[in-house]
Amino acid sequence: MRTIKNLISNEKRVYIFMRDRATRFRFMSDAEREGITYFDHSSPTERMVSDIMSLNPDNTICFVGAMGRTCFQCNPPYIIRIDYEKYVNGDDNYIFR
Repeated sequence: MRTIKNLISNEKRVYIFMRDRATRFRFMSDAEREGITYFDHSSPTERMVSDIMSLNPDNTICFVGAMGRTCFQCNPPYIIRIDYEKYVNGDDNYIFR
């Protein structure tokens, strides 16, 4: 079974893309079940979710601001971009290239 914690990296910044509301809800529910929180330890399901979220090496998630969205679009070598819907559905092509 694929988990969010399997995506966390100490070497690269991980961005999670969620194209629709159902996928966003799934991500936040999965994060909560895995013990992933926001930096202030609040539960993922207690807050709103955006279409792009970031995973940190300390098992926390955070919102992606304007600079992060630009980074997501440019795809520098120090980030990994994940299509969460494809990831949870078992698709092998879940990493944006």
